[in-house]
Amino acid sequence: MKDDVKDLQEESNGKDPNYWRSFGELYRDPAFLEAKKYEFTEEAETAPDVSKMSGISRRKFLALMSASAALAAAGCSNFRDKGEIVPYNKQPEGVVIGEPNYFASTFVYNGQDYGTLVKTREGRPIKLDGNPDHPVTNGKTTAKIQASILNLYNPDRLKNPQYSGDRKEFKDITWQEADGNIIGDLAAAAGSGKEIAIISDQVISPTQKKLFADFQRTYPTAKVYVHELFNDNAKDAAFEKCYGIKKFPLIKWNEANIIVALENDFLLTGGNVPEQTRLYTERRDVMKGADFNRLYVVEGNMSLTGMNSDYRLRLRTDAIEEFVMNLAAELSRRGVVMNANLGGYNLDDFASKYMLDKEALEQMVKDLFANRGKSIITAGSMLPESTQIAVNMLNDALGNTAMYSFDNIVDGATTPTTTAAGETQTETTTAPPQTTNSGNLIMMNTRANLDNLMSDMQAGKIAVVIHFGTNPAFTMPADYNYAEALNNVKTVVTMTEGASDSSAISNYILPTNHFLESWGDFQTRASYYSLQQPVISPLYNTRQKEAMFLNWSSGSPNEYNDNIYHLYLKDNWEKSIYPSLNSSVGFNNFWPASLHDGAVLTNKTSSRTLQFNASALGSAGKMEAGSEVVVMLKESESIGDGRYANNGWLQEYPNAVSKIVWDNYAAISPDTAKGKGLKSNDVIKVTIDGREQNMPVFVQPGIADGQIVIDLGYGQKNAGTVGSGTGVNANVLVGKAPAISYWLYNGAGMEKTGETYTLVSTVEHYPIEDPQYKDIQFRRHIIQEGTVKQYKENPAFLAERTEHLKEENEFPTINGQEFEYPNVKWAMAIDLNRCIGCGECIMACNVENNIPVVGKEQVEKNREMMWLRVDRYYSGTVQNPRSSFQLMLCQQCDFAPCENVCPVKATVHTDDGLNGMAYNRCVGTRYCANNCPYKVRRFNYFNFRGMFKDGYQEQEPLNQMMNPEVTVRSRGVMEKCTFCIQRIMHARQVATQEGQVFNGAGVTTACQDACGTDAIAFGNVNDKEAKINEYREHKLGYTVLDSLKVRPNVTYIAKLRNTEEEITEVEHH
Repeated sequence: MKDDVKDLQEESNGKDPNYWRSFGELYRDPAFLEAKKYEFTEEAETAPDVSKMSGISRRKFLALMSASAALAAAGCSNFRDKGEIVPYNKQPEGVVIGEPNYFASTFVYNGQDYGTLVKTREGRPIKLDGNPDHPVTNGKTTAKIQASILNLYNPDRLKNPQYSGDRKEFKDITWQEADGNIIGDLAAAAGSGKEIAIISDQVISPTQKKLFADFQRTYPTAKVYVHELFNDNAKDAAFEKCYGIKKFPLIKWNEANIIVALENDFLLTGGNVPEQTRLYTERRDVMKGADFNRLYVVEGNMSLTGMNSDYRLRLRTDAIEEFVMNLAAELSRRGVVMNANLGGYNLDDFASKYMLDKEALEQMVKDLFANRGKSIITAGSMLPESTQIAVNMLNDALGNTAMYSFDNIVDGATTPTTTAAGETQTETTTAPPQTTNSGNLIMMNTRANLDNLMSDMQAGKIAVVIHFGTNPAFTMPADYNYAEALNNVKTVVTMTEGASDSSAISNYILPTNHFLESWGDFQTRASYYSLQQPVISPLYNTRQKEAMFLNWSSGSPNEYNDNIYHLYLKDNWEKSIYPSLNSSVGFNNFWPASLHDGAVLTNKTSSRTLQFNASALGSAGKMEAGSEVVVMLKESESIGDGRYANNGWLQEYPNAVSKIVWDNYAAISPDTAKGKGLKSNDVIKVTIDGREQNMPVFVQPGIADGQIVIDLGYGQKNAGTVGSGTGVNANVLVGKAPAISYWLYNGAGMEKTGETYTLVSTVEHYPIEDPQYKDIQFRRHIIQEGTVKQYKENPAFLAERTEHLKEENEFPTINGQEFEYPNVKWAMAIDLNRCIGCGECIMACNVENNIPVVGKEQVEKNREMMWLRVDRYYSGTVQNPRSSFQLMLCQQCDFAPCENVCPVKATVHTDDGLNGMAYNRCVGTRYCANNCPYKVRRFNYFNFRGMFKDGYQEQEPLNQMMNPEVTVRSRGVMEKCTFCIQRIMHARQVATQEGQVFNGAGVTTACQDACGTDAIAFGNVNDKEAKINEYREHKLGYTVLDSLKVRPNVTYIAKLRNTEEEITEVEHH
């Protein structure tokens, strides 16, 4: 393997390192080398045989594309009154045709709230962005938030209540029938003393807590069981044992000089990701100097956080606890006082045992010692309680508790006050008065509570089970046999937007509102509340979950009205929450203002005095790595715990690491694959404590040997047309009593089955290489990197390093008179120090620009239509690769080679410097794509919205389903990034109407708005005050393939790694 790497470096004339995207490229596989000469596969020219298509069949493809179709109906239906809602901008007297309106609301996922700004046109929501007034998300979103607009218009949404006596054959019933029967069953259960079990996700709404309490007063035997497939139970339990506080605090990522992440992919999943990425990359801003933090990652998986680290140590996940103890022992020997007996640990011996980089370990120890009180060690939620306790001990000994923020601990928050003398005092307050009886009502998501729930179900002690927007038949540990236990329950009610594995085994299926059709409030921090308001009336005969409970609490099926929960919410705020805020304005003014902002600041803080409890260390340090396979089961970055499996946009969203779409898989290391005689697409049988599942293999560089990593959430039986049967159900591997944690199992088995399964990855699609540009990624320095140390010593090191490129003249200089741009000239900059490769920008672009979903088989033929891609490159060895990311899009070249070859002038240059597209001129020669050195153009081989069923997607009124400001392209047309020309035109029109000179100020692109790290800058280069010029003139700025002299208008800021070793010219790509 090392010889192959050496040969590859020699072939690139010694100027560049081993720099590769896949094993085919690394080992110079002849088939790969031949295939990458061409932008599309041979099959791309061939129409698909629909009858032979698997996975995405005719029916599935129609569902993918018709998911947005229901949006059109929103503009043509008579909706029920949605109550009092307040737009984010000034309340208009009426809807102005052609003008967007914006509403603040809140998206919730896995116990986190995200402030959103919903764009509507003619009353139809068409785009979600972040709410800039939200104190946590600060105007940023996630891919799930962006794509959730598709869930609203999903044709698979349930339209009416359904009932089945045998839980097999369902029929539509009226709401009055459903309510009357359920109220009778609830009253009978309470009267007989049998339990009513409500299975809910995390309860973070103060009004919902009151709602459950009121429900329990009507039905005293009701209990709420919180269940989330992914949670922070181990972190919370460990922190309570160490400090007596029941919730693990937040981390001040922007204040830590040194971060050590232990199997914690905090840049992609877990916690409030927009907040975490924003705070982390605040210390990666070259525009403010080079005061970078330093990130160490120790992990068995190959995570996005690990790929962004300065130092990454590959280690089996079940050995991390032992690593923490050895690290503590080494720091103890250097003078850090520890509260544990560490005599049997030696870091040097541990490093030798697991073949860890000793120089990197030594640097880690030095950095932690030197930055006591300004560093943080963070453990991922999948690590067990004993590991979390060991990490807490280490942070406490280093004084790193100063990096904690307790704002996420709501109860017991304090309000700062100022005395007459001007001194600040802190007054302890309590949460707004709520009669929740939470000790007897809300059962937290613990193993003991779930065990009690299941044993009571099996014993027939529970008469009614209500799935409050959850899918426990899919997410519960397999050996609970949840579906079988439900047979002992008389009445099962499932509240859901669409079909699920739980609804299939219920008596009543009650269709619920989408969050954009709902009211709500949420509090995850002491410092603020978030508010949720509907932006559209329910598209179907659905109801809000909370409204159903209010109706049932009344005891009469006739008490329901569409505004019932809105009034309940408003009343709770007026009587309970508003008085605690000490607002200076009356409630009648306060309420609409709060809805307008989407968030309410409380002026409260939460702080704690910490005293470490040494007795908590009794269980720490006892876990050791097994000798067999260790399996990690983790959250999918796209479909989460499976609740977004029926979203085609998210299924086709490339995995940030592997770039695989439409599937989950068993990721293993190259050496493990070699030892087991496996390669990618082979199928293995994974066995854990008698539970087994067949999984396709993906060989992933960087994963620890002997480890398997699998995403959960896939393979549901009843997820809808798109989600059902997509991927493999690895949830069956989750056990109710794991030795380590629900997501980590050692002593597992893996066996080759002899079968194969095709995984589709976009990593080798649209390669920049062409035969005439052989190895251009090595010779043209597509990726530029250096170190913080180099930059501080010589800020001009990049210019000096690349000086020889300017002297090369392999391509002729463009002759003729240059075009001048006297008014506006658009440009973009992408800071590779802030870009983490997450791909949130891709989803924002998809939604903004009406990008269709094409399906797995079409992606396999390089036919995906996404305008943006995040190129991922590896350098170094397959065991310990170094990763680089680069967002690639149309470069809007001044001398665009695509323009010169178009015979019909479908692609032309605009007066403001854009490479414009006239779709109605395009005849599909594809000369432009062939001549584009960046490979960023996409061709519509079919009308992907109407290629099946006689143009199903083209029927009226589907012309209203998309963003009306962007042309919907048809078959035979080329398309690409436009720098969101529709936004530019709208801003220009507004400036003209207002009599102002248009200079481009305030125009942003969709990708820029969504980027949680602010890695993208956009603006008018003729405006000397525009931020874009700071990037274009920065000493780390460069353009890709500069020697081609096409003069691209996207500037990249070279990546700086905060390492001690220097990156020389030889190490450039």
